[in-house]
Amino acid sequence: MNEATKPALDGASILALTEEACDRLQAARHQKVVHEVLMRECYWFAAPERSRSVLSTFKPPTAPPHDGELLSQSFAFEMCGDLPTVILDTFMPESQKWAGREPGPMVPVAQRADIKAKAAEGDVQIFKAISASNFYPECGKTFNPDLAIGTVAMWIDRKKSGVYHCQGVPIRELEINLGADGQVDDRFVVRWTKWKHLKKLIGNKQPYPRAQKKIDDGLRKNKNGDCCFVRGYWRDASEEAGQVVWRYVEMIDDELIFTNTVKGEGSCKLIVGRLGAGPEWAWATGPMMKALPDFRTYDELSRKKIVSVDMHLMPPSSYPDDSISHLENGIEAGMVYPMRPGSEAAIKNIYTPPPMDPAIFFLGDLEARIKRGFYLDWPMQSGKTPPTATQWLDEMTMAQRRIGTPGRLFWAEFAAGIFTRFARLLTDDGLIEKVKTSQGQEVSLMPYNPAQRAADQQDVAQFTRFAQIGGAAFPEEWKVLTDGKGTLTALADLMGVTRTWKLRPQDQIQGALQNIAKLMGGAQPGAPDAGAGEAATQAPLQMGGQPMPQPKFDFQSRTYGGGAQG
Repeated sequence: MNEATKPALDGASILALTEEACDRLQAARHQKVVHEVLMRECYWFAAPERSRSVLSTFKPPTAPPHDGELLSQSFAFEMCGDLPTVILDTFMPESQKWAGREPGPMVPVAQRADIKAKAAEGDVQIFKAISASNFYPECGKTFNPDLAIGTVAMWIDRKKSGVYHCQGVPIRELEINLGADGQVDDRFVVRWTKWKHLKKLIGNKQPYPRAQKKIDDGLRKNKNGDCCFVRGYWRDASEEAGQVVWRYVEMIDDELIFTNTVKGEGSCKLIVGRLGAGPEWAWATGPMMKALPDFRTYDELSRKKIVSVDMHLMPPSSYPDDSISHLENGIEAGMVYPMRPGSEAAIKNIYTPPPMDPAIFFLGDLEARIKRGFYLDWPMQSGKTPPTATQWLDEMTMAQRRIGTPGRLFWAEFAAGIFTRFARLLTDDGLIEKVKTSQGQEVSLMPYNPAQRAADQQDVAQFTRFAQIGGAAFPEEWKVLTDGKGTLTALADLMGVTRTWKLRPQDQIQGALQNIAKLMGGAQPGAPDAGAGEAATQAPLQMGGQPMPQPKFDFQSRTYGGGAQG
């Protein structure tokens, strides 16, 4: 259903749907309140210049926060800036195929190969569309530091010009809640905007009467005033089983503007991804939240280290005076303190700088612990030469094993969600075809992670070792027993090169075998032709117009017998 077409709803249905949307939004906001304090502290360490108000119930401040506190280190800046690069390079590298589509288990085995080939052709167009969009620049802008906190979101839609546009959703505007299956279900984007800008956000939709009246009143009273515009999705359980159905709503404050339902994988425009999610809450506990105790200690120790260095550089001193100094409140670097004449010997050493080594080593331990929590301690590939496809797959597999379960869920929610959303957009625009069986039935394709197919690469490595041993120890039996074409086809499928490896047509294969037979048999230019097609592989090799004697191999003695016709 086109979003510009308003479904026919009576007044009671509009009120009931408005109440449901407000209840779901309120429940989602409660999920964030539980983590508000930790989120604010994460912003304090990693992005102090940004607004530390993470609640969507209030209009965001228009100026940076000035709370009088200063950080003593910038280590969190570095960690939160490096984490998005690691996650993107591991799960969604810009120069590699990081997802694909495969037929579901209900597809007949005989048709799976043809369906996979058709899906692979469409996958190429999907990645071209992702690269042509602003997806990667938007990730770089949105992921720091929200990805380290644990939850990120992206709104993906097409513009009127046909360009696919991605817009990152900050934590302050995002509200999410878990569904009955424990996965993220309810999801809202709450944006504060001016009344005069509301028309651009609504588009050509005709608001319902109560919402239209509120919009008209807001424009008339103060068009430069602020209003709360809400867009949201939740799974609609009223539709048939097995079909993905989303209820979409738009609201101004607590009044419903528009609603409809969208069906199918990739129909939801709001993609949410979590790194470090748990079963109790919708919001994930990312590396930054987990490392907050270490960052507190690191910042405090850095501050004390600065003070200690200051005391080393400018130690305090004293001078004779008529009254004794009171030093209960401590001493400061570079200051000169008065002393009563004759009492100079009472203070043997006004200040003894402590050794710096313990603090330095303690900071090093904290840095190593924080890097391990941010998944930044695994070895990187050395050298400037770009990795090959197999090297990239091995590196990505190692990285995903290091990141572990949090990374697996992030790929399933965010990476696969992005890939499925672009696939839906291209399918709706007719740029890629829907894959169907030979009977004309549409096939449901499931996204898969290439790094999770590491077992296939292990099979290839095992076969390579087996071929080296078997071919070297038993070369004749190996050649006789091995089906070369079938083996190469299986290897190409396991290594994922079926799209680039092209087989010769059958008639060209027979011609190539005929030419090889002539070369091996030393055929003369005037010798009769062995024929074409299947006869070329069965006719004996000719030498000087006479059948060439073919040696017969004895499997018992592993030797050739002379003269016998093979």
